Amino acid sequence: MENKQFTDYLKQIQLLSIPRWSELPKFDLYMDQVVSYINQMLEPLEFDAVTPAMINNYVKSGLLAPPIKKKYGQEQIASLVVIAILKSVFAISDIKAAFILITQSKAKGQGYDYFVTIFLKTIHDVIGDFQQEVVISQPTKDNIVVEASNLVKLACSTVVQRIIVLKLLEKLETQQGTKEG
Repeated sequence: MENKQFTDYLKQIQLLSIPRWSELPKFDLYMDQVVSYINQMLEPLEFDAVTPAMINNYVKSGLLAPPIKKKYGQEQIASLVVIAILKSVFAISDIKAAFILITQSKAKGQGYDYFVTIFLKTIHDVIGDFQQEVVISQPTKDNIVVEASNLVKLACSTVVQRIIVLKLLEKLETQQGTKEG
């Protein structure tokens, strides 16, 4: 990827707009409308597209509430946005366990808004840190080394953060089980 393309991509994802709870559609949507809405919203991230088959699997697994009269409401749309983002890193079983904990600890819409706020802030923080370390110019041996160093830092950070998230999730599930028992 050329430097300009990479810089343009970083700018593009910094402009990502994910609607807050109050901005999600107030009317129910059919499956094809949901798929289009979510894929269009998250397109700048270049994730795998959400498909009707995926949504059906989320419903079958209990991760997502079933549609009512073939329509999906605001809560289901919010859940699908979060699932679409998290599935790029986490297994569906981990997402399901986290969902239960988040939705039990936050009022309707608050957990979603918090997730969106933190996700967008993280994008800006990571890109800001990354851009401070890299001077995007003509490729030289020095800035290729800096970019390779950044690649290693980001990759290692991702792995360590995933490990910690899974351990924290395990801890919270244990505490939740203790609370209920």
